[in-house]
Amino acid sequence: MTVTLTCRFKLELSKDQKQQFLDIATAYTNAVNYVLEQNLKDKSTNVKKLHRLYYKTIREDFDLPAQMAINVNRDVSAMYKTLWAQFKELKRRKPDSKAVKKFWDKPPKRKSLIVKYTYNRTASFKKINGEWHASLSTLQGRIKWIPMKGWSKHFEYLKSCKIGDPILTYDKSSKTFFLLVPVTLEVQEHQPKEIVGVDVGERHIAAATSTKGTRYLIDLPEEFKQRKQHYQRLRSELMSKGTRSAKRKLARISRREKRFTENVLHIIAKKLTTSHPGARFVLEDLTQIRANRITYRGKDKEARRQSEQWPFASLQQKIEYKAKLYYGVQSEKVDPSYTSQTCPRCGHVSKENRPDHGERFVCQSCGYEEHADIVGAINIALRVLAKDQQVNLEKLLGAVVSRPDAPRLG
Repeated sequence: MTVTLTCRFKLELSKDQKQQFLDIATAYTNAVNYVLEQNLKDKSTNVKKLHRLYYKTIREDFDLPAQMAINVNRDVSAMYKTLWAQFKELKRRKPDSKAVKKFWDKPPKRKSLIVKYTYNRTASFKKINGEWHASLSTLQGRIKWIPMKGWSKHFEYLKSCKIGDPILTYDKSSKTFFLLVPVTLEVQEHQPKEIVGVDVGERHIAAATSTKGTRYLIDLPEEFKQRKQHYQRLRSELMSKGTRSAKRKLARISRREKRFTENVLHIIAKKLTTSHPGARFVLEDLTQIRANRITYRGKDKEARRQSEQWPFASLQQKIEYKAKLYYGVQSEKVDPSYTSQTCPRCGHVSKENRPDHGERFVCQSCGYEEHADIVGAINIALRVLAKDQQVNLEKLLGAVVSRPDAPRLG
């Protein structure tokens, strides 16, 4: 089983080196935005076609090295694939809306300064005298022996794992360059010790239920909620001012809040995976969660606002990779439709099972009562158990039917 992680390293640069990386980051980002704009008419995701149309211009007008010019077109292709997926989903949900009609009015634009390198071509790493260094291409040539700072575990991954193509990013607030390096490592796969269904975002940030009989809700500590509310108030105040200094401060606040949010999600994911070591986590397929937000939240605006500020897909991703990395167990996603309206005891499905769309679940058929989020988590786990049972039954029946020496009755 393979696990892909992203290692983050800070680059220790001189003033002159920073300027060289700013030059190539600006050129690369401008090249991406140029192709994004030119490609708006065709909206092509074909890398070969983009290469044929824009490679020469990228090389001549933006002075980028050959491999980076190729990466520009790959980036544009990936961005348009994402846009097409978003457009198709929006058209499916709201076919006659203004958003659909205006979706392609303006070309997409990349705002952050990013450079995608190619490992062992435009980027490489080496450990000398116990210290790791990077070698990276710029418009002015190759810069070697760049000191890298980061978590010791990430350096171990550089030594022992398969390295992917690094991405150079620039943090404007601290005027610092970071290198994001994807690594792929092999972990031994294990059989799950239990099945844990996880329902996210339904008034509580998560609800979990296990085949070992445990079931519980995960709530955010009050200090986390207060800090989120603090960021919300600051955003409202700064946005109402609209001055240049307010916008700069708003950007700093946004980055600070993002780091805080990621840390909270790591804490929750770690709590779940360590509470159920070796478990197979069953998660919701959240493709439609934004489309169904009103259905989920009803008229509770504060609950809706709180829930929308927590990126549940990021939480799920953290649960998945922690379960794989530390315990060698693959997680699974299932369709969450009607999981909070279905009785796990008798199977009766009805909106009336959730009186006033409240937190209590009361089956209108058999009278089963439970917290609605717990019911959702139970049904999520049951869907994988039912699928596994069906697969095992088909295997068993197939084995019996295919045996020529099977005993006969009568």
